[in-house]
Amino acid sequence: MRAFLSRPLRWLVAVALGAGCGSAPPGAHSTTPPAQLPAASNQALQVPAAGLLYHGVLPQGTTEPDSDVSRASLDAYERTVGRKVAYVYFSTDWFRSRAFPARTAGWVRERGSVPFIRLMMRSQRQPLVTDPTFTLDRILAGEFDGDLSAWADAARSFGTPLVVEYGTEVNGDWNPWSAPYNGGLDAGPRKFKAAYRHIVGVMRGRGATNITWALHYNGENYPGDDPRNVPAAYYPGDDVVDWVGISAYGSERSNDHRCPSLRSLVDDMLPQLRAATATKPVFIFEFGITNNNPSCPAGPWVKSALGDLLGGRWPDVRGFAWWYERWNNDGAEGSDMLVQDDPAVAAAFYTALNGATAPMVVDGPLFQ
Repeated sequence: MRAFLSRPLRWLVAVALGAGCGSAPPGAHSTTPPAQLPAASNQALQVPAAGLLYHGVLPQGTTEPDSDVSRASLDAYERTVGRKVAYVYFSTDWFRSRAFPARTAGWVRERGSVPFIRLMMRSQRQPLVTDPTFTLDRILAGEFDGDLSAWADAARSFGTPLVVEYGTEVNGDWNPWSAPYNGGLDAGPRKFKAAYRHIVGVMRGRGATNITWALHYNGENYPGDDPRNVPAAYYPGDDVVDWVGISAYGSERSNDHRCPSLRSLVDDMLPQLRAATATKPVFIFEFGITNNNPSCPAGPWVKSALGDLLGGRWPDVRGFAWWYERWNNDGAEGSDMLVQDDPAVAAAFYTALNGATAPMVVDGPLFQ
């Protein structure tokens, strides 16, 4: 289970932006998103029909690995894979600012994509510790309602659709909203459900109805042998959750001994998600594999993963987003998920997104 412990460490070190690119033109099978979404709209973000999947990405930043996402990094990804993205995935860390990330959300919208924001209510990046500020008890006590209200007001004023998640990988044990740091498995899941409902309630109460609310689980429960630590235990209700999804990674470090396939992770987790909610659409919120682990070649892993995603194996899955980043990790030789850094990965993406399965890819947001 060391892979679960290593991924949070990617947040500790900012890394240099990868500058490589592919030769293929973007948007070869584009759904033709608008060049710029309108600054104000009452349109609602829709879920693709069964068999179609939103295409998203987290494009690594220049000074912060997952919150300072980069236009240049997004350009490099889209050039390499030959398609645009329907949403851009990024974090907003409250130890940096409790304000709505209007600047990043704005340029994402200008690109014709929807901002997908990880609401990281934490006061530090250090994993496996109790947060000194943003505990679930303090959230439930309303101590941050002023901040949440201001955030919601800015989100409402943004006008166009947003996707927001709180509680990233809650069924792991590394983030401060997880059970070990909020009373353990007897109390933590109950507190999390109440805190999630509280956050959504505050924001909806301010009129931020342009937010699609996502709940993000890890692709494996950790600890994995305790029935109190399963998706259903943390699920706050269909009335406050719009999308559910998981992180699903192969090897994450050059010396990682684990190499789970996307198929094995999704096949195992999908029934658990359906035990939590029978109706909500499922997403692969994050997936990836490092390209420098000789015991787990990245090209075949990606080819198989995209084949399953776009080949109809999981009709409930309606979107996926690659974690596009290179970072130092846990004393190993580093981790590299920049698609252009491995020709086999780049080829697998380009073929899947522009070949026979291209019609299944939705690279512009759908509105109603």
